[in-house]
Parts: sequence; structure tokens; C-alpha cells
Amino acid sequence: MDTQLLQKYVRNECTPEEARIVLLHLATVNGQRQLQQLLDADLTEPAAIPLNAAERLDAQRLFSRIQSTKRNAAGTRTESPFRRMRPRWTWMAAATIGVLLLATGSLFFYRKTATPELLSLHTDFGQTRRVVLPDQSIVTMNGNSSIRFADHWQADQPREVWVEGEAFFEVVHTKNHQRFQVHLPSQMNVEVLGTRFNVYTRKTQTKVVLNEGRIEMRVSDKPGNHLEMKPGEMFYADTQTKNFYKKPVNAVAQSSWRTNKLIFDGTTLSEIAQLLKDTYGLEVEIRDRDLLQQKFSGTIPGQNADTILKGLSGLFDLKITRKSNYILIE
Repeated sequence: MDTQLLQKYVRNECTPEEARIVLLHLATVNGQRQLQQLLDADLTEPAAIPLNAAERLDAQRLFSRIQSTKRNAAGTRTESPFRRMRPRWTWMAAATIGVLLLATGSLFFYRKTATPELLSLHTDFGQTRRVVLPDQSIVTMNGNSSIRFADHWQADQPREVWVEGEAFFEVVHTKNHQRFQVHLPSQMNVEVLGTRFNVYTRKTQTKVVLNEGRIEMRVSDKPGNHLEMKPGEMFYADTQTKNFYKKPVNAVAQSSWRTNKLIFDGTTLSEIAQLLKDTYGLEVEIRDRDLLQQKFSGTIPGQNADTILKGLSGLFDLKITRKSNYILIE
């Protein structure tokens, strides 16, 4: 998990959705280890953990109990979990740990008894976001995209995620072979066991590219509308015509945006213009109609829209003029 998100939780700055994600992460071994590393860090700003008077009193009481336990255990080889923290910060760390332990302890009961609640996450234009799901699977969201998933998954139910936009999935395999389903618009679904794949679904187009593992594409529930995919294949569907097919592609190129670069492999300028519009919110005009279908191959940096435009201009010898969000390519 991103350390900044954990720090936001400690500072009580998380949204409800982010807070639930943090609690799910803290219920894991990796989450507890990351929390310990954060508390072991050299804290320097007293305002980092804001507490009111009542919370400070509770923290002091908790710290006193910890100190008493340490004195009673004197002579043993057990070390305090706060051994490397500054003394004036120890009681605040104790408060933080106490609150988080109560939260994560309650979480186990909550996960078994509560009705799952859907979380919704969204990225702005040009933003990417890494999300850890309840089963520790990872979703990397591209710009202008959204996902929805339950805050916890029951062991006897499929793991489900709803996607609009573009996202890359790294799905973990569970011991009980729990199904993993990605729901796309127009009654299309990706059925997964454990794998890595990229999903793109905007307007009338849906593309799913498999990097490794095995998935099955399901177009509605009609018999015969299922396609099993192999690594290096892309599923394409037009949601208006209801036509769909699969073909071999460069799987790495299709998800290169995750590593802040764009790999074009016979990509038309029309497709590049659509990418700039969908992911970065730019309005692109190409007056030369012949130029629209010209194909380009190469790699350019993809940190932001300006970097991409500069790379396109230099690599493909294009004249690009930008005025705010309006782009003219000649």
C-alpha cells in the first residue's frame, strides 16, 4: 500500500472509501508490518497525529499501561515495540496503535457478519492509481477511470469488480479456487482464476488484453458467446454492433501506460487522438484526413500530456500546437 495513504489515515484525512481500504490492508501481515515501519520512522511534526483532549487522555492511559507492563517484564528479553521512537512521541504512537488494533480487530468480526458495501474509486484525467483489493489482488487504474468493489468478500462468493475506463489487473489465486469476475458495460464479463490482464472499456469499444494466465470472456449469458483467451491475445467488442473477436497483439504495449511510457505498435493517429481525449481530457483536431489512418510504431515517455505531445512531435515528425486543452496535429 502507498505509505502516503497510510499516513493520511493516521492523520484522519482519508475519505470513507480510503479508510476502509486501509483497514482491509492493516488486517494482513504486510499491512501490520508496514504500520510498524511507519511508527518506527523518525516523526518530526507534532501536528501529524491530531488528537483532542479526550483522545490525549486515553492515549496517556494506554501509554501508562504499556509502561507498567514494561516494568513488570523487566529482565526479560522482550523489547518494547516503540524502542526506536522519541520518548515524547511514544504515547502518541501508542494511541495510534490502540485505535488501529481496535479497528482491525473489529474488522475480522465485521467481515464475517456485515453485508458487503460497495466502494467506488475514480481517477481524474491524466492520473493513475494503484488499488489493493480485499484479497490482495492489485488494480492499477488509468486516467478518467472508475472501479467498484465490495469492502470485503465472502469465501463462498465470487470476487467481483466493476470497471469503466481502463485498468490493469494482477489477480491472486486463492486456495479455494474462488472465482474472480470483472464486470464491463453491455453485459460483458471477464472470468478469472489467477492472472494479469488489461481492461479498456469506453463508449462503444471494449478491449481486454491477456498478459499471463487464463481468462474467459463472456458476452451476455447466451450459449456460444464465451471466448477463452491465451496470453498475448486481445478480445475486442463493439457494443453497438454486438460484434466481437479475438486476435494476437503485443500485450506489453497495450498496458505500457502503467510504467509511465506509451508503446505504439502499428497504432493509427486516430487511435492516439482518442487516447489523448479519453485519458487526458484533450480535444484533438487533425485536419488532414489521410493522416488519421497513418500508423506509428515507437516508444515515448508518458508521465503527462505535455510529455506525450512532445514525444509524438519528436518521434513522428508531427507539428503539434496546444492551446489549453485544444490540440491541433498537422
